[in-house]
Amino acid sequence: MIGFLRKRRVRPGAPLWRWIGVRMIALAMSAILFVCGGMWLRFAWWEGHLRAKIPAPVRQELDMLEAQPRGDRQRLLQIYGEYMYGEYFTNESENKDLLFFGGFIVLSIPLILVGGAWMSLRLSRQLSAVAISADQIAQGDFTSRAALAQHSPEALRSLTDDFNRMAERLERRERELQASSAATAHELRTPLTAAKGRLQGMLDGVFEPTAQNFQLIMRQLDQLNHLINDLYLLSLISAEQLALSPSDFAVRSLLEERMAWAAPRLRELGMQAQVEANDALQLRADRDRLGQVVSILLDNAMRYAASGGWVILQARLQEGGVLIAVDDGGPGFAPEHLARACDRFWRAESSRSRHAGGSGLGLAVAAAIVQAHGGHLTVHNRDGGGASLRIVLPR
Repeated sequence: MIGFLRKRRVRPGAPLWRWIGVRMIALAMSAILFVCGGMWLRFAWWEGHLRAKIPAPVRQELDMLEAQPRGDRQRLLQIYGEYMYGEYFTNESENKDLLFFGGFIVLSIPLILVGGAWMSLRLSRQLSAVAISADQIAQGDFTSRAALAQHSPEALRSLTDDFNRMAERLERRERELQASSAATAHELRTPLTAAKGRLQGMLDGVFEPTAQNFQLIMRQLDQLNHLINDLYLLSLISAEQLALSPSDFAVRSLLEERMAWAAPRLRELGMQAQVEANDALQLRADRDRLGQVVSILLDNAMRYAASGGWVILQARLQEGGVLIAVDDGGPGFAPEHLARACDRFWRAESSRSRHAGGSGLGLAVAAAIVQAHGGHLTVHNRDGGGASLRIVLPR
């Protein structure tokens, strides 16, 4: 598996079997209590009816004997047998009891049906929403999402959240797939056409075979090679075949190293650069790959935020891992573009044009490498203006 630091996320909440089991037991106990309560009422009514038929003097004597049952137990049993319970064990009495018992069982059936229907409805509403959405996705509608039903079990709500997250990733993957074929052909054709046109001009005598013209051709071929390498890296990550070499290293030294590599271009652009990180901050990751991510984010700031005049690399501990951020003072992202900033071949027309030299794969490559480490990359706009690209990695 890619992502040697990736951890399985544990969902809170009671498991579904416990939710069903508790309600099944409660439903069964309710039915039993209904039958038992009905039989108790039947016997209470029967006993009251018998007592009412006892002659008044005998009933007074019975009340006294029941108040002191040890006084004359023989007489108490005699009254019970003669006036109350003597016929209890006859076939007629047993048949009546069985008839009442069966009647209460029949009356409890609606309770069981209503309770079962209520429980089934709470389960089926959420499962039906997921099933309907799954069917729509199977038919090619990757924008479909399962709605969260009210009062559904926590386990099913978690299932729905996971399903919607999967659908969101499928939608993004489908969007990338649809765009990548045409975009890849276009991006590959652009440097090839430029190089071929320059060579053809040299063959036709339109251009002189000078070192400058050969450098222009080499620049186009280098751009083509860089694009192919990015596509190959993304394919490795998508296939979970990217080999990572984790090691422990100081984050500040990595940031300073990548900032030093970018220093000549930063000076050329007139940008102020700064690194903010604790010397003791350590991270376990593939240092070269993570350095590649930092360089991509720095390059992004230099391409599109040079007008802001500064860029800051910072790293710090935060709950759950290490945060590495690249902040700049440029124009930032349009709010509607934030969600798509890491898509393959995506450029905002106003600020991410091809004329700036980018292929549209940089942030997609960076996000994929970070994801392979079990982290995530997010794009934000700073409150004071400019962009903030943030990497969160587990320690």
